[in-house]
Amino acid sequence: MNYLEVFIPATRQNFEPRAYLLANPDVAAAKVDPLKHMVENGKQEQRRLVNPELMPNSSYRKQKYKRFSEILNLSGLATKAASFPLTLGRQHFSIDEYQSESANHEFPAFAAEVISNPNKLYLDLGCGLRNRVHKNCLYLEVYPSLAADVIVEPTCLYPVKSKSLDGIGCFAVLEHTKQPWLVVTEIHRMLKPGGKAWIDWPFLQPVHGYPSHYFNATREGVESVFADAGFKIDASETGDHEGPDHTISWILGHLVQALPAALQEKVQAMTVGDLLRQSPRNEFWNELMGSIDDRTRSQFACGNNIVATKL
Repeated sequence: MNYLEVFIPATRQNFEPRAYLLANPDVAAAKVDPLKHMVENGKQEQRRLVNPELMPNSSYRKQKYKRFSEILNLSGLATKAASFPLTLGRQHFSIDEYQSESANHEFPAFAAEVISNPNKLYLDLGCGLRNRVHKNCLYLEVYPSLAADVIVEPTCLYPVKSKSLDGIGCFAVLEHTKQPWLVVTEIHRMLKPGGKAWIDWPFLQPVHGYPSHYFNATREGVESVFADAGFKIDASETGDHEGPDHTISWILGHLVQALPAALQEKVQAMTVGDLLRQSPRNEFWNELMGSIDDRTRSQFACGNNIVATKL
């Protein structure tokens, strides 16, 4: 099998204390004996543990490092490494700083490509916490995700040699980078001639994630940035996981949650028609907008404006 599940059911046979605590931060925070907790509560609560093969210095980590080390720029390492995970640079984000860790399933088309070509090399750029990882795919992040092979500084420059990868996936990441156009240039640099990129870039999504959220993009915007970087656009579409239903559910649902309880009930009792008949800045909307804080206001803003002075 060319991939590993990141989490597996915890049993007496596969139990490893650190792997159990990493998968169950509430148990770690309670400072109870992990084995005792697993025996008494693990099965009933369907507890998992991190796949022991993903722990540092496992055979999987060592073999994968050996496979990818030839295409990595490791000049910044103080000592020679022999296994993933690998931390490069000095500035990194901590998982404790995140509102919630980005945990997403694989992008189906990219996963199918990786599975179909076990002898080729791929990169999952900004992987977050995947549900499974592939032996021929390098997982890169700016914080120590359990899925990550390499943790780097958030500079939008990557320690991968030019023209060394057959494919790169980057999903719901570019909106969180300060210079997404530079990331796109880096993707082009790292790919072999004819190499492909699979990209998922949000458009009508509220502000989300950490360390911040900088740039959403229209379909035409995504095409333009990649075309300008030297890519030929093979396909451009809105996937089922990116449709207007997600936009409406996310924006309206989370906005209502930010309201005081009485206003939540008022909005939830309205029909869609009732809501659509309300004009922006009328008495109804003024009451709602007056009840939310500035962070929520900016999270769901239709636009923003600034005044700036030349230095």
